[in-house]
Amino acid sequence: MRIAPLCGLMLLVFTLGCDTGPSVAQISGQITMEGVPIEQGQILFEPLDGESAIGTGIIDNGKYDVECLPGNYKVMITGTRKIPGAPPISNIPGEEIEAREPIVPKKYNRETTLEKEVSPGEQTLDFHLEK
Repeated sequence: MRIAPLCGLMLLVFTLGCDTGPSVAQISGQITMEGVPIEQGQILFEPLDGESAIGTGIIDNGKYDVECLPGNYKVMITGTRKIPGAPPISNIPGEEIEAREPIVPKKYNRETTLEKEVSPGEQTLDFHLEK
């Protein structure tokens, strides 16, 4: 029978042709400033080789999640907190935004000194920032 060898060949070609693609790193963790969780902010993993995509995540009450490719990254962190006693800001009629101020020094964002090696799979990377 010719069908069995043909089916076997098709299965082999299909199996060899399937590419699972590059492994992905799933990073999560906690970010604090002076021991206090950052209320709101953003974290970016920028590849040092300049070739991979940037991994980004939102910081909410000190916690974040990011997906990116494995590799070596420069890490940039921004964060804000409510300004105590400040009235809300209103740019759009009927919509008020709470007044916030940046709390993360430039050495962790625009002038970052943070670098991390990211491995494939799930991992926890915590950042405890100091002024």
